[in-house]
Order: sequence, then structure tokens, then C-alpha cells
Amino acid sequence: MPSEKFFGKYRGMVVSSGLDPEGRGRILVQVPDVLGMGISTWAMPCVPFAGLQMGMYVVPPPNAGVWIEFEKGDPDYPIWTGCWWGSRLEVPLTAQTAPPALPLVLLETALKNGFVVSDTPVPVIPPLPMGLPAGGIILRSGTSYIRIDATGISIFGPKVTINGIAVVDINSSALTVTGPGAPV
Repeated sequence: MPSEKFFGKYRGMVVSSGLDPEGRGRILVQVPDVLGMGISTWAMPCVPFAGLQMGMYVVPPPNAGVWIEFEKGDPDYPIWTGCWWGSRLEVPLTAQTAPPALPLVLLETALKNGFVVSDTPVPVIPPLPMGLPAGGIILRSGTSYIRIDATGISIFGPKVTINGIAVVDINSSALTVTGPGAPV
């Protein structure tokens, strides 16, 4: 007798993440409408793009709400296809400051590291609570990169050019140039 099939999306809750022995972004979830209070087999991620050593890699933390589907309706083959917030309190604070008519694009971690793309002035990102370690952001192309972390902003590359149409103001007109052969 064929087993029951489950098509469509179901609300699930992450039980365990980051422990995938294969490192593929799989998670263990509870899906009460399908599995009762039991825990799923490893739920595969559905990502926007992937390929050999490339793609988007994100893993939701424990207790996050996730949308679950099942491959061919089979509950032994869960797929997490996205996440959901249970209330406005779970939405990143930075996103809540954007005007509703002009929403922003935001990627933010639990410790408030992230980036914002906005068509309006970028909202103020709340500072880290005291004592929390700050992570960082690296924008890289080849051997050149920009690193932003708690110690400051560093720009590395074989050639760094700063062009301003009218004015380039560095530290209120104070500038120190160091290095071999650097003019002062």
C-alpha cells in the first residue's frame, strides 16, 4: 500500500542546524502537521543557485520558522525552501526603520553584522550591545578587497584610487601617507 503523500508548503521549526555531517546546509526540523512532534530526516536546502564550489549558503538557527516541502510528497525527503517570522518582533530592527513605500534589501546576522541596499537614505543600523564581538564584512575581487570590522575599514589592492568629482575629504582634511616612496 502506498504511503501518504504531502504536497505543498508546511510550517516547520528548526530543531538543529550547523551539525550537518556533510556540510551541505541541511537541517533537522519539526513539522507538526506532517510528522507530529517527531524530528525529520535531514532537510535539504532549496537555494537560488548552486554549482561546484559556488552558490548561496545560508543556514537558519535553531527555533527559526522554516517552510518545508517534501520531494515527490514523500515525508522521508524534506526540503527547507525558506523561512518565516512568527511576529514583527522577529524581523530585523533595521528593516523596520525603512519607509513602507520603499522597502530595502537587508541581510543581517544575529549579532547585527550585515549589509543594506536602499533607494532611500540608509537607516541607522543599531550598534552592537556592549560585550558582543563584532564580525566583519569582506568585499573581494581577485587579490583586492575591502575589509570592514570592529577595528576599522581597510582597503587592499595593487592599486587603490580615490576619485571625487568636487571634493575628497579624508578625516576632515587630515591625511597621513606611509610606505616606501610615499610622498608626504
